[in-house]
Amino acid sequence: MQRTPERITCTVPWTVKDKLQRRADEEGRSLSGLLAFLLERSLIE
Repeated sequence: MQRTPERITCTVPWTVKDKLQRRADEEGRSLSGLLAFLLERSLIE
């Protein structure tokens, strides 16, 4: 049986959110998708 993704909430300063949103836009990703990618990558490195 495949597990469904879990939802989490994280509070960051608006400046961080703005930078993340700009990066997501540049990469053609949603903000949520970018955050999931960055979190997963940080656990591998």
